[in-house]
Amino acid sequence: MPDEENDDSIVRLLDDNTANQIAAGEVVERPSSVVKELVENSLDAGASRIEVELFEGGKNKIVVRDNGAGMSRTDAVLALQRHATSKIRSADDLFSIHTLGFRGEALPSIASVSDFRILTKRPQDETGTEIIVRAGELAEIRDAAAPDGTQITVENLFFCVPARLKFLKTTQTELNHATDFLHRLILAYHRVGFRLTHDGHELIAYPGSADPRQALATVYGRDVAREMVPLLYESPGLTVRGSVSKPSVSKATRSAQAFFVNGRHVRSRTVQHAFDAAFSRLMTTERHPVVALFVEISPELVDVNVHPAKTEVRFTRDGEVYAAISRAVESALLTGGLVPEVTVQASLPELAMPTTLAMPGMGERGSERLAPPLRTSLSNYVNLGSSDPAPSSTPNPGGGQSGFEQPSAYIGFDGYRIGRLRVLGQSRNTYIIAETDDALLLIDQHIAHERVLYEQMMNGATDSAWGVVTQHLAVPQTLELSPADARVVRERLGALERSGFVLEPFGGETFMVRAVPARVADKPYLEILKEIIEDLTQTSVARRLLVAHESAIIMASCKMAVKKGDPLTMDEMTRLLADLAQMRNPFTCPHGRPILLALSHHEMDRKFHRIGPH
Repeated sequence: MPDEENDDSIVRLLDDNTANQIAAGEVVERPSSVVKELVENSLDAGASRIEVELFEGGKNKIVVRDNGAGMSRTDAVLALQRHATSKIRSADDLFSIHTLGFRGEALPSIASVSDFRILTKRPQDETGTEIIVRAGELAEIRDAAAPDGTQITVENLFFCVPARLKFLKTTQTELNHATDFLHRLILAYHRVGFRLTHDGHELIAYPGSADPRQALATVYGRDVAREMVPLLYESPGLTVRGSVSKPSVSKATRSAQAFFVNGRHVRSRTVQHAFDAAFSRLMTTERHPVVALFVEISPELVDVNVHPAKTEVRFTRDGEVYAAISRAVESALLTGGLVPEVTVQASLPELAMPTTLAMPGMGERGSERLAPPLRTSLSNYVNLGSSDPAPSSTPNPGGGQSGFEQPSAYIGFDGYRIGRLRVLGQSRNTYIIAETDDALLLIDQHIAHERVLYEQMMNGATDSAWGVVTQHLAVPQTLELSPADARVVRERLGALERSGFVLEPFGGETFMVRAVPARVADKPYLEILKEIIEDLTQTSVARRLLVAHESAIIMASCKMAVKKGDPLTMDEMTRLLADLAQMRNPFTCPHGRPILLALSHHEMDRKFHRIGPH
């Protein structure tokens, strides 16, 4: 060992207070870090009610009070020493962490940069213990009257570390961080009551509930909570549970997403990426869903000792966790989370004009007034590929077919909550009306066909029963493009070919169109192709980045799908929905818009007063 008195030595052993202040730089970044460490200690102590008081966002004063187990005098004094903890006994315990805290750094680190006071009492003790520490120096230990549990007061945070003090943000910013943290704990510990006050004003008053939906309503609001569906996946040693919002509810940022591992709020690339990937496979959108997701895994399979703040984790079996999250999210959404429900209001507003709907068997006068436009075949839009005769329809005196024909046979959506579906008719040449065993459905025909085309193109199949059918042109057409359009087309020839357009470079900005999708062969296909290319170019310019392959297919499917106002025969509607039933996600278009709206039979009966003693 070197002589400590040797003046030539440049290495010094730091004193405990300096070491604590260095540790505080990692553990205590801001007032919300203090709140985090103290509230997590309260949860580890078995508290059923936790109160937090903040003054000036916590910069002036923080009080955390709980009704947990409390501490003896000996334990309270020892808890202020570095690496003193009741959570683990040896290094082996680091691989089986069952508590939120375990490092034994939080209390001494906080006490080293503040005026610190702890008041604690166990239920079996007659009196409590009060300890006062100033900037890491023990000032006083004494007996004190106290309720069961622990109360810790932290004042003048960073007063002895001016360099840290000047980096604190505004009072509102610091308050927001603390509030966000408590909201996440409410999601994870919904049975525990939480109360937050700021400068004497109550901001959170959550009483605790056995129903996790009460926590969702407190954190996200009741309207959002109603639009969230439960998710669950279980396997030996691994469970994924929680709630995720339907695509109809989304945010511009990820601020409403909370991920937990064994009750600990964490940042994990594995968890985040698994969730994002699962959701993007069902819905392509730049917005973000609301989610509270909990991974419960055997402690020996996760390392929480990655960072002093304990917000980062590593899994020994990343692949299993990734797959479990993906399955939980997909299952939750595909079993009903993607079907918005319609709620009928008690009173309906007056209509600007009478509703007109052609019905079978109407009189001549009514039929003349209500007759829909003549139907035109859309066999080029939908690849029917079947020789079955179309269901019979009821003619009307106006010369066309009625808005409602004979109901079709049932279509099986057996893999989803829908079960089976039967087409009834079409409204406004835009919405397909259908029924299931439990509800009346409205299906947007354009969005439904867009989903079918998108999955066919992404699938890349070319058989007539499933994939995109290409029709070669007897005389290839020449396409002259601008330099910007030509650059995009050269980079996305593969995506265009998957959508049915086969183009071949012909020098400069010229391309030869060799084949087109069969469904648009008798349409102005060059104009459709130019619209697709124009959208690709505009999107690439707006983003300053070449549009992705998938985005190119999304644009093509949108341009080629059945449009609003296109009349469909009963056979075409039935076959479109039969195709939709085969899709991996029959509930949203690639942009994330809902395909179906459901009005449950229960809701209809309730509005017509058919429920109850009538």
